[in-house]
Amino acid sequence: LDYPKSYWNDPYFLKINFLLTYIWTTIFFINMVLSFTSFSLLTIFLVICGVLSSIFLPSLLVKSFFKKKFKKYPDWKPRGREVIIVGAGIGGLTCGALLAKNGYKVKVLEQHYLVGGYCTSFKRRGFTFDGGVESISGIWEKGPVKLLLDELFVNSQDIFIRTREAYVLNDRIIDIPEKFDDFINLLIKMFPDEEDSIKNFFNLIEKAFKELYMDIDKTGGVPLPQPLIFKVVGFKALFNYPREKPHVYSLLNKTFGELLDEYFRDEDLKRLISTLVAYLGTSIEKTPALSMAIIYGYYINGGFYPKGGSQKYANLLAKIIENYGGEILLNHKVEKILVENNEVKGVIANGKIFKAPIVVFNGNVKQLPMLINNLPKDFIEKIRRLKPSVTAFITYLGLNMDLSNYPPLIKDLDRGIGLFINSNLDKHLAPKGCSTLSIITLLPTDIYDYFDKEKMDIKTYISRKRKYAEELVKRAEEIIPGISKHIVIMDAATPYTFKQYTLNYRGAIYGFDQSIDAPPRPYFKTPIKGLYLVGASTFPGGGIEAVTISGIIAARDIMGWSNIRR
Repeated sequence: LDYPKSYWNDPYFLKINFLLTYIWTTIFFINMVLSFTSFSLLTIFLVICGVLSSIFLPSLLVKSFFKKKFKKYPDWKPRGREVIIVGAGIGGLTCGALLAKNGYKVKVLEQHYLVGGYCTSFKRRGFTFDGGVESISGIWEKGPVKLLLDELFVNSQDIFIRTREAYVLNDRIIDIPEKFDDFINLLIKMFPDEEDSIKNFFNLIEKAFKELYMDIDKTGGVPLPQPLIFKVVGFKALFNYPREKPHVYSLLNKTFGELLDEYFRDEDLKRLISTLVAYLGTSIEKTPALSMAIIYGYYINGGFYPKGGSQKYANLLAKIIENYGGEILLNHKVEKILVENNEVKGVIANGKIFKAPIVVFNGNVKQLPMLINNLPKDFIEKIRRLKPSVTAFITYLGLNMDLSNYPPLIKDLDRGIGLFINSNLDKHLAPKGCSTLSIITLLPTDIYDYFDKEKMDIKTYISRKRKYAEELVKRAEEIIPGISKHIVIMDAATPYTFKQYTLNYRGAIYGFDQSIDAPPRPYFKTPIKGLYLVGASTFPGGGIEAVTISGIIAARDIMGWSNIRR
C-alpha cells in the first residue's frame, strides 16, 4: 500500500507485483518444507533474497522496460554549427531564434513570401485579418512561450494582450471571466445541482495542469516526451512519475468524454466546458483527457493575442534570427533534402544547393517521402498511416460598423462557428469607426475535395467559395444583426487556401489527427542523422504553444541538453 492509487491499475505495475508475489509464495513454500529439516540458515537466506527482490527488482525491471521501449527512438548526436531550417512557421522560427542567439549559423528557407505559417496576417483596404491565430496560450510564469521570450530578452507584456471571450449556448451569450475561480463560480451559478462535481472536476484539472509544468526548470523550459524525460532527467523521473504526478497519470488513456461522464449529468454543462475541444479539432468522445487538461490552461492562465496582429509575432522571431546573424530566404521552396549514407547534407531550393550537417524540417511530414530518396520503409509507413486533422473555412469581413460592444472572441456552440473581432483587441487593425470580423468553422478533411481548386475550373471554385462564405455570414448575423448591410470587403480562406500557403496536407490546421486512437506523431529525431522535425507534425501537436515547445526541444537537442541553463 506504499504506492499511490494511480499505480494500481497500471498493467506493468501489476505484472511486477504478480512476480514479487510469486517469488514470496515460492520462498514461503520452500521455507515450509525446510521447516521439517535443519536447514535454518537457508530459510534466512531465502527471506533475505525476497527482501532484496522487493527493494531492487521493481526499479530494475522498470528501467529495463524503458530501455527496451525507448531503444527504437533515434538517439544520434548532431554535429557542426550550421543549420538549415525548412519552413518559417513558429516551430522553425522558435528553433532558429534560440540557435542563432547561441552562435549557430542559421538559414531559414520559406516557400511563402511571409514568415509565420498559420501565424500570419494580411491587409485588405485598411483592414488587418489573421490567417488563423486568435488566442495563444503558454504566456504565464512557467509558460513555454513566455520563457522563450525571456530567454530572447523580449518582454511578453510588450508583445501580447489578454483576450476576452464569450460562448453562445441555447442562444444565450455567456461572458467568460478572466479569472479561473470566477469561471468556476459562474458554472456553479448556472448549474447549482452540479456544484460539488464542478469543484472536484476543476480541482483535478488544475492539479494535473500544474503537475505537467512542475519540472520545466529541469527540462529546458518545456514538457518533454517520455524518451526525452528518460534521457534528460533520468530513469527516476519516469519511475516516480505516477507518484509525483498522480493527477496527470490518472488522465492517461482516458478520453475527455469518459471524464465528463464520471463527473457530470447535465448535458448543457458538458457542452459548455467542452468548447475548447475545438482547439484540438477532435470529437469529445475521442479527445484525450490529458490534452484537454493542457487546453484548460486558457481558463487557468488566459489566452493572448499579438498586438498588431499575429504576423507581428512571427516577424519578431524572424528579426531576432537576423539580429543574431541568421538569414531568412523567402520564396524559397525546398525541392530536395540531400542525404548521403543516412546523414543529412543539406537541401536544394529554387535549384540551388544549400549545405549543412543539420536540417530542421518545419513542414508537414507527409512531404518527406517526396523530398528524400530512400527513406527507411518503416518510417514511410508510419508517415502514411498519419491522418490529417480537421481543416476550416474562414470568412473575413471588413465592416463600416462599430462592434466594440461585443467580446473579441465569440464561440457559438449552437451554430458551430467562431467569431473573432481582432479590432476589439487592437483598434489599429481597422479604420476608425470600422471593425474586422472573421467567421470560422471547423470542417472534416473530406470536404477538401469540394474546394480542390486544381480539380475544377476557376468559376466553380469561386462560386463554391462565395456560397460558403455567405452561409457563414448568415449564421453570424444571428449573433450580430445587420452585418451583411455593412460589408466593405469580404474575403475567404478555404481548405485549399490553407494547403496552398502552408503546404499542409489537405489543408489540415492542426497537422494530424489528435484523437486518442490516432497514429502517433513521429519523434522529433528522424532515422536520418541530422534531420529534425518541428511544428505540428511532431510532439506535442498543433497550436502555437505546442509548436513553440517542438522548436525549443529541437534547439535544446542540437545545443546539447547538458548545456541547459537552469
